[in-house]
Amino acid sequence: MEKVQVIVNPYSARGKTEYRWESIKSVIKHYFDEFKFIFTEKPNQATEIAREVLSEGFNLIIGIGGDGTLNEIANGFFSGKSKEIINEEASLGMIPSGTGSDFIRFLRIPRDFRKSVELIKNSKQKKIDVGKITFPGPGSETSQKYFINVADFGLGADVIKKLSTVPESKRSPLSYYSGLLSTIKNYKSKSVKLIINDEKTISGKYLIGAIANGGIFGGGMIIAPDAKIDDGYFDLVLVKEMKKFEIIRNTHHLYRGTIVNHPKVEVHRVKKLEVSSEDSVSLEYDGELGGEIPVKFEIVEKVLNFRV
Repeated sequence: MEKVQVIVNPYSARGKTEYRWESIKSVIKHYFDEFKFIFTEKPNQATEIAREVLSEGFNLIIGIGGDGTLNEIANGFFSGKSKEIINEEASLGMIPSGTGSDFIRFLRIPRDFRKSVELIKNSKQKKIDVGKITFPGPGSETSQKYFINVADFGLGADVIKKLSTVPESKRSPLSYYSGLLSTIKNYKSKSVKLIINDEKTISGKYLIGAIANGGIFGGGMIIAPDAKIDDGYFDLVLVKEMKKFEIIRNTHHLYRGTIVNHPKVEVHRVKKLEVSSEDSVSLEYDGELGGEIPVKFEIVEKVLNFRV
């Protein structure tokens, strides 16, 4: 028997999720006889809740929100200390209610509440890959985070940094593009060194580097059209230095999924990646700010059960 916990981010979708909840709850009741639900009140709380309920024996967590909510819950599937998966049989499902919801869009999960709940109830769970980021700390200390969709360094992360100053209630699906146009005014590409799979080293000036498990980020930009969530690889998409008007002229390729065909774009399939730079280079993952590089990325193969 499924023991179901629903985690609701009432602030997602510019606060609309809170007002949608009663309608969503009635749909969930139609498909699940019993479930518990809780509203998050602060950042990272969904991670804490997921860890707690998984340790208590819950085996299905349903998230309601966008990419940030999904990221927090996915991190909660891993223990805080050992970073091991807490329950290999437990699964995650999402009801879309966010401004961006890029991973949900990538998986073609329907935005209609009834259809998304029906999918969670009736679909088989699929083991998907997740990305692990290791941040160096003082001495030999390190910290780790997981991402389920896309992490990136450079311009994309600086856009997220700019958007972090915009209240959630004022964001829209076009906020990322507006932030992009604003950020590129003074942005300069970064000199970056990358070590791929512990063996190949490349260096250069890059506008952006995307480490993609899923294929869509930035409110609908298709950065890695060939990415697969269960193939054991990241698609590493590197965009070389471009001038401001060149960036603007090529943004349509991002929305069409043809950016990988551009002569200044290179794609590598990687399992491990180390990124370093003498410049100050920002990092983001699943739309969340992640400080600055240096960092290490590693694919964790087929570790998370997802209802899709």
